[in-house]
Amino acid sequence: MRYALLVEYEGTDFHGSQLQKGVRTVQGEIEAALEKIYGGGQRIYLAGRTDAGVHASGQVAAVDVPDRHDPETLRDALNFHLTDDVSIRNIEKTDDSFDPRRDAVRRHYVFALADGPARRALNRRFQVRTDHLEELDEMKRATEVLEGTHDFASFAGPATPAEASTVRRIDAVVVERMSGDTCRVRVSGNAFVHQQVRRMTGALVRIGTGKLRIEELRELVERPQRGAAGWPLGPEGLRLAGIEYGSQGPFASETEYN
Repeated sequence: MRYALLVEYEGTDFHGSQLQKGVRTVQGEIEAALEKIYGGGQRIYLAGRTDAGVHASGQVAAVDVPDRHDPETLRDALNFHLTDDVSIRNIEKTDDSFDPRRDAVRRHYVFALADGPARRALNRRFQVRTDHLEELDEMKRATEVLEGTHDFASFAGPATPAEASTVRRIDAVVVERMSGDTCRVRVSGNAFVHQQVRRMTGALVRIGTGKLRIEELRELVERPQRGAAGWPLGPEGLRLAGIEYGSQGPFASETEYN
């Protein structure tokens, strides 16, 4: 039986989501919990890879296990064995052909920024501190440059394979002031290259602080050069907020990606 898992984690102490030998990863933690329940041999498949330090409230995974537990029982058993910085929010039975990566139609990310005059200690693991974003309206106007289908090679990080396509579709980029000293950038698209959201947000921050002009951002999009947008923000501000699969996919009721 194939199950879809809705996964949440604080990425601070993980070396990313995907299994890597000798280091702690989200996939490794979940597979270790599955081994305690089923005896081993279970491999989960993630909808997307997140880097070290990146968080998630809506990562999706699939796993094939014996049909011995209803979804709620399996969820509770996994959470019992998992560490406090990773949890299973929901589980649904799904079709055996479900592929969490290939079947995704849209991915949603949120980047949290702190631009107040004083450093905030409590949010240090979940925000990136920046200079004051005096040109917030310019940031909002700049989002139109990033939306649509483009070659995002300029925003590709070093782990992007040299032969891989860097064409992606960005459906929406939204810049919001949340309070006097916090902002966030919400990005939705069909898929993303390595560090794309971190580099796009870094470019928007440079616009907000007067260090980059919209015309220069447009040049990065219209004349792509691999890695030219060399301002990736720290991973701690980034969160994978959710993945859409359409009305027939798992977690169709999970409509909030904030």
